[in-house]
Amino acid sequence: MASSGLAGDLKAMLGGQGLPVLDYDSVPSKGPPVPAQLRKNVSYIVLAVFFNNQGEVLMIQEAKRECHGSWYLPAGRMEAGETILEALRREVKEEAGLECEPLTLLAVEERGPRWIRFAFLAQPTGTHPAV
Repeated sequence: MASSGLAGDLKAMLGGQGLPVLDYDSVPSKGPPVPAQLRKNVSYIVLAVFFNNQGEVLMIQEAKRECHGSWYLPAGRMEAGETILEALRREVKEEAGLECEPLTLLAVEERGPRWIRFAFLAQPTGTHPAV
């Protein structure tokens, strides 16, 4: 796949296309690695941190079977074709019922090249009495 530098690589990756791995520290034992593809073998996660006027953090209760009842920050997987901010807004709306605006990127966490989480400080937009 031909791309135009970092911007082209990022656009291709977020569009679900694979990126060839041209260099690595050690040669894989079973040939070259497969291209990284969003939603196929790479997960980008977005996470939002909200504070209210009392300094309390918004938490949601998980509904998924494997973590049912656990409390967590609004978060989820980015979908192919989404920007990171679109994914953040969608996940917050789905999980907490809030429209939001990100204020700043707090952290980027990587667990190998196939799992990356972007944590944002965000604020709700509109009127939301519970936040």
